Amino acid sequence: MPTPNIELVGKEQLAIQKLVDAAREDGPELVQTEGLASVLFTDVEGSATLVEALGDQRWSVLIKNHFQVLAAIIERHHGQFVKSLGDGTLFVFPSAKEALTAAIKIQGAIASASAEPSFGVRIGIHTGDVVQSRGDFFGTVVNNALRITTVGAAGEILVSDATRAMVGGRTDFSFSEIEPRLLKGRRGHHVLHRLEWLD
Repeated sequence: MPTPNIELVGKEQLAIQKLVDAAREDGPELVQTEGLASVLFTDVEGSATLVEALGDQRWSVLIKNHFQVLAAIIERHHGQFVKSLGDGTLFVFPSAKEALTAAIKIQGAIASASAEPSFGVRIGIHTGDVVQSRGDFFGTVVNNALRITTVGAAGEILVSDATRAMVGGRTDFSFSEIEPRLLKGRRGHHVLHRLEWLD
């Protein structure tokens, strides 16, 4: 049986209701194309196990602190926080270079954290034309970025061929080739690249 949030975590979760209320107040809004952007997803691997071990309240504090670390890095690299999705996040960047740099910084910060429990994060990045409505981003580029993230492993940064092409022959990024991957809901195999971040 469902348990009310007030009983489960000690406070009422009003975020969804606020979104519904805002949508009702604002009325319909035209979807607008924002142009070229790099979309970055993060996802904590094995979060269900951690939640079970830590309990909901301690997990909530842990993930809140994690999001704060990510937000600080994203802001320094001109990214925009779009939303959190459970234990994952969606960010949008005006350039592939900034997205790749932020991804490296994120993995470095997670790897160097001394607090326990430690956990791994997978990151996926795709670049293309994005569509925005009510501060959220939608469309094929966002969907592909999410699917790229899901085929990665903890500690990996996987990027699409389009994102790799955007940074051309820059020597400040190092990529390794991986086998083309199937992406859920997409036809055929897709060329992906692993962005190396360990010194």
